[in-house]
Amino acid sequence: MRAAIYTRVSSDPNNLGRSVDEQEAECRAVCAREGWEVVRVFCDNDRGASRHSRKPRPQYAALRAFLGAGHAEVLVLWEGSRAQRDVTDYLSLRDLCAGRGILYSYSGRTYDLTRTDDRFSTALDALLAEREADVTRDRVLRAVRANAAAGRPHGKLAYGYTREYDERGILVRQVVRDDEAEVVREAARRVRAGDSLYVIAQDLNARGVPAPRGGRWIPTQIKRLVTNPRYVGQRVHQGVVVGDAAWPAILDEETYLACKAVVEDPRRSTVRDLALKYLLSGTARCGVCGAKMRVVKNRGYHSYACYERFCTSVRTVHLDEFVTEVVLERLALPAFLATLAAPRGGEEGQGAAEHVRELRERLEAFYEQAAAGKITAAGLARIEARLLADIEAAEHLAYAGRVPAVLREVTAGDVRQRWEHLAVGTRRQVVDCLLSVRVNRTVRGARFRPERVELEWKTL
Repeated sequence: MRAAIYTRVSSDPNNLGRSVDEQEAECRAVCAREGWEVVRVFCDNDRGASRHSRKPRPQYAALRAFLGAGHAEVLVLWEGSRAQRDVTDYLSLRDLCAGRGILYSYSGRTYDLTRTDDRFSTALDALLAEREADVTRDRVLRAVRANAAAGRPHGKLAYGYTREYDERGILVRQVVRDDEAEVVREAARRVRAGDSLYVIAQDLNARGVPAPRGGRWIPTQIKRLVTNPRYVGQRVHQGVVVGDAAWPAILDEETYLACKAVVEDPRRSTVRDLALKYLLSGTARCGVCGAKMRVVKNRGYHSYACYERFCTSVRTVHLDEFVTEVVLERLALPAFLATLAAPRGGEEGQGAAEHVRELRERLEAFYEQAAAGKITAAGLARIEARLLADIEAAEHLAYAGRVPAVLREVTAGDVRQRWEHLAVGTRRQVVDCLLSVRVNRTVRGARFRPERVELEWKTL
């Protein structure tokens, strides 16, 4: 029999549980004992499995698609909670395994989920796993509230501080880190004196001062430094100051309040809307020097212009309309659509493609039931979320490494109609998948000419 192994660990800083490598070793030992062939191992590291978990589990979704495509006859886990700590999720996996005749093995025992007793036993384990996750979450939330009330630190270490621990790894106190604290004080002095956030960030970068968690300084980091209450010794919980902190202040309150007044002054705002507005800003290239083109105000109009030397420019509306029309024509070509519709070769790709069709048919059936009033809106939302995750994973198996998902999505119906409803960010992804755009030198006084634009189609 072909076996698929799934391993997962959420967080285990004290090494009290089993690592994913240890889980895999024990699962492989079970497979060797039973004579099962291990055909695929799926691993989600640093991922929770309860309904409270925020991080997605891409490998778990891929596992479900793999099983749904019929590539394994048994699923092997170290323990049942590795797959889920959510009863709803368990029921979905149980139905998948039962429907496909897949055995379910964990904790050294193998279950046939078509049998009543095995369904009851595994469901009971799932309930216990869910309860354990809920109890753990309650305990963590109590600790967070207690830390906040006592002014103790919690979560990520703030820039400007360091933490001291005892020999057992328990936090003793949070203290000032002198080199970083001096950067905070300098930033506050300069903001209070009227320096712009951008100028301060650029100066720190030029001097080689390390930014928080690496990388380069940006203006928003400077703003956070000089307006964060923690730097005047205040404890914040869920965005609200709840009392004095148990760590020393870096800034005095007068400087802190002055900085807040400066950066929150609406007269300092130069950018009113940071949302993506333009199709090709930062992706179109200058045909003369190769630099990126940015949006500028040029003679009263918004234009894409060479960011380095201003070698060339073109009105945004003209270039966006031209590139959009070219892309839509490409997306509507029957030959191009046939290329997108072809799954990758091999038995696994073909099986996953068939599974995609099955899942989409199931989803359409649920939509029809909801329209007829047989399913509530809340119920449909949960079903839709789970099925869409399964569809995405199955599509990855069917088309992985060949066709970006955004192209399959925009061509699944009337291309022009779908394009009209896409956000600018999604449109940019589509264009970036398909072609490279270069704009050649401007001809003074001439109207927009398409021949100035060089388009290079990318290979899918």
